[in-house]
Amino acid sequence: MRNYKKNHLLSRLICLLIGSFIITFLYNKFLVPYDIVVGGLSGLAVVVKEAFGISTTVFINIGNVILVILSFIMLGKKKTIDQLIGTVMYLVMLNITSPLAKMVSFEFESEMLMMVIVSIFYGICLGLIFRPGYSTGGSDFLAAIISEKMKIPMTKVSLVFQVLVIMSSIFIFSIPKVMYSLMVIYLSNKVTNLVLFGISTSKMVYVISDANDEIKDYIMNKINTGATEIRVNGGFLKKKKQMLLCVVHNAQYERFKNNVMEMDSKAFIISNNCYEVSGGQRFSILPF
Repeated sequence: MRNYKKNHLLSRLICLLIGSFIITFLYNKFLVPYDIVVGGLSGLAVVVKEAFGISTTVFINIGNVILVILSFIMLGKKKTIDQLIGTVMYLVMLNITSPLAKMVSFEFESEMLMMVIVSIFYGICLGLIFRPGYSTGGSDFLAAIISEKMKIPMTKVSLVFQVLVIMSSIFIFSIPKVMYSLMVIYLSNKVTNLVLFGISTSKMVYVISDANDEIKDYIMNKINTGATEIRVNGGFLKKKKQMLLCVVHNAQYERFKNNVMEMDSKAFIISNNCYEVSGGQRFSILPF
């Protein structure tokens, strides 16, 4: 067990190391020279550089030191240390890749192509950092502090901060550059989610119907996957019913839904993307 934990920690640190190196290199080589504001402290650093001439590396270093100190004071040791490893690694790589980016000569023929490729790799590297449970610090510390003290969800605080940074860039940079920034943010977030959660190739489906036995038989014998029965109480009519839960491959979902509606035209169906299933009866083409 001890060896397993050591190996697990080693793989997490390797992901953090690789992710931090590539993401800071992309930041120093492409995002800063092209004035791309990606939100957070690193995005604010690009705005401050253009407005006041302060180096992005210096601004991020000082900003993180201040935010870490505030986090220790306002959130305590435990909550701060949880994010400190990723922050330190990110800052080390930021300072290493800052001069390195100037030494490496690499150009794209198309600026649009450059933005797309940078967005993809930026998103992949963010996923490599976030998946093991680390973060790059910066605005995450600020969001945690505001969330703790004002009782506002951290996701909302982060979103507001990102919006404010992007809005500030409108007054500094041209509209095309702001549009490039929004494109990079959107694409990189999509790629990061793919790295974190994978590609959803299945649907998790809930079915409430008066023809449960017929639908359950169809699920188990025609689709060859499992079905779980859950007791539910109606909120309006207070009727007790059985709800079916199953996992259906995307390729089969439309046919599944149509067949269920044929069995019971008043069936209530809820579906959501499904990323992972462990155990249970599996359909033969499900990729897990």
